[in-house]
Amino acid sequence: MSREEWKRVAAREAAKFVGDGMTVGLGSGTTVAEVVRCLGGRKPDAIFVSSSSSTQQLAEKLGLRLASLGEHPKLDLMLDGADEVAPDFSMIKGGGGAHTREKIVASAARRVIIVVDRTKLVSRLGEKFPVPVEVLPFAHGYTARKLEELGGEPELRKTSAGEPFITDNGNYILDVRFGEIETPAELEQVINQVPGVVENGLFVGVADEVLVGHEGGCARLCSKEDFLRFIEDNVQK
Repeated sequence: MSREEWKRVAAREAAKFVGDGMTVGLGSGTTVAEVVRCLGGRKPDAIFVSSSSSTQQLAEKLGLRLASLGEHPKLDLMLDGADEVAPDFSMIKGGGGAHTREKIVASAARRVIIVVDRTKLVSRLGEKFPVPVEVLPFAHGYTARKLEELGGEPELRKTSAGEPFITDNGNYILDVRFGEIETPAELEQVINQVPGVVENGLFVGVADEVLVGHEGGCARLCSKEDFLRFIEDNVQK
């Protein structure tokens, strides 16, 4: 199977967790889009809270019932993707620039399931992706210098037209490379103390389970032991 098929397999499994009467948060990204398409195919009697405009538009197009977090502040489930997932289920998110809203929606959910393909699994965060940091446009230059003082290498995210990427909240994104991150929980807190930072893409202690699409189908990881066993059996060959 191709990587795209890995995503689809994992998305189909994720959609099965949504039942009638549930309130469900939806993240963003290509894998979550596949989840939404699966849900649109069977239209469960559930209420969905989207964390991004792109996911909301797709869900509306497919006829899913949508509501706001204000209307449903307690969610049964959150389904989301990730750019990187480490063995302790800490993550880097925000490749689509929606991590601030995703973190808020995830905090309202009783259970958070992350849906990825196996290329997103890493031994330590920062191996492949920078940490997205949402910042106020007014202060982005100042904030970038402060992040440099923390040992980061920030780069302003831009569109294909060369303009600053604008989040759904009207802010900029600095993609900051820190190298491999030894203590993501500590770095998450330190970044958020920098003036001008709205939120960063380090998610620690958020995910309850990880669904991983791979050559053999979809694996359900519920612990660090499951993660390491999967890596040994399916990646390190």
